[in-house]
Amino acid sequence: MAQKALIEPLGIEWVPPGKRHGTPSQLFSLWFSANLGMPAWLVGVLGPILGLDLIQTIIAIVLGNIIASLLVGLTAKTGCGQGLAQLPLSRSIFGRRGNYLPAFLNTLSAIGWYTVNTAVGGEALAHLFDWPLGLGLLIVAVGQIVLGYLGYDVIHRFEHIMVYVQGLLFVLMSYEAVSHLSYLPHAHAGSYGMFLLELAAVVSYSFSWAPYASDYGRYLPENTRPRQVFWSTFWGTFTGTIWVELVGGVVGALGWGNLSPVGMVQHLMGALTDFALVAIVFGTITADAVNGYTATLSFLTLDIPLHRTYAAVVLGMLGWLLAWVANAHFLADYENFLLLLSYWVAPWIGIVLVADGFGIINKDQALRASGVNWAAVSAFIIGVLAVIPFMSTTWFEGPVAKILDNGDTGYYIGILVGSVAYRLLLRIKRRRMSSQALS
Repeated sequence: MAQKALIEPLGIEWVPPGKRHGTPSQLFSLWFSANLGMPAWLVGVLGPILGLDLIQTIIAIVLGNIIASLLVGLTAKTGCGQGLAQLPLSRSIFGRRGNYLPAFLNTLSAIGWYTVNTAVGGEALAHLFDWPLGLGLLIVAVGQIVLGYLGYDVIHRFEHIMVYVQGLLFVLMSYEAVSHLSYLPHAHAGSYGMFLLELAAVVSYSFSWAPYASDYGRYLPENTRPRQVFWSTFWGTFTGTIWVELVGGVVGALGWGNLSPVGMVQHLMGALTDFALVAIVFGTITADAVNGYTATLSFLTLDIPLHRTYAAVVLGMLGWLLAWVANAHFLADYENFLLLLSYWVAPWIGIVLVADGFGIINKDQALRASGVNWAAVSAFIIGVLAVIPFMSTTWFEGPVAKILDNGDTGYYIGILVGSVAYRLLLRIKRRRMSSQALS
């Protein structure tokens, strides 16, 4: 068995067979822990804020998590046994330089999630010990940076422990949520447009993990079964996220959605507020250990000449600074942040799944890739542009979204158009290559 190092020595390099270790079950622990936090809670809260009743919110949460968890699981499966993280592996699709576009966007996304989590966790820690907000943010950030610095194995060990710690704390929060069900005010059903908007937020939250998916299985042995990777990732993502979002849905239905995250917790938990604040802090660190590590790997995929450990520190400190500056505007921008993520991730997923079906994704192709694969890059851009008419945010609302009563269906269109465009452009490219070979 390969020996585990305290500090991971590799960056985005290929993991040779002698360094492979672990089992697919550790993916369940990681994704379960990473989703037990306030960001997922706030996705559930959004439903009643948008005007949905609790039943509609529950349906959106269940349906959205099935869709998103399937996509994350399928994306994780594409990296099974390859020994590469997700964005370095996608060089086999986009080319080395063409891959800069999704790598850059994923770096921004991961730092964005890091910022969102740090803002909530820092506020919770500051309330717990009556500290200044800046100090709470800094302490949370330091813990996350240490995990990112140490790397893959330490993150997996930490997430495994947090399954039990976070699980116990969220059992308490769930008990309080259930005990408040009798106090739910009567609510009329919301419009189908608001249902589509909540569904988009649910899907966007979970499938934003898809560009991370292979990062946490890249050390698994070469003979690991893809099916095991898929189901471990699916169930870890689904169970952790749906649990927390359902609790959030109850909180929103109680009419507390206009409060700060900490204010919601105080209203729900009462005398047990301190336990809930601990859960928020741990939830921040479990999610941001993943966000910070992936941000580092995506950043290095841009061919930045920086060691992984140094990049982890730099990006972690950047996330802390952004959290400190943006905290006051967090709740106002949260819905738009979730939806904007879906607009680029969706066509990327469509392209990746088509490439996997054609056998294009492999570590040998990724390691020797160069230049730009214009079929993939063009399909990606086409997919993103196709989403614009379907966008529904406070910053921009597309014409189709207006017809759908402000409903957002951009992620469906992004996946569909991105995959179809890539398949067509790939077919044209292959026919052209065949013609040139014959001539």
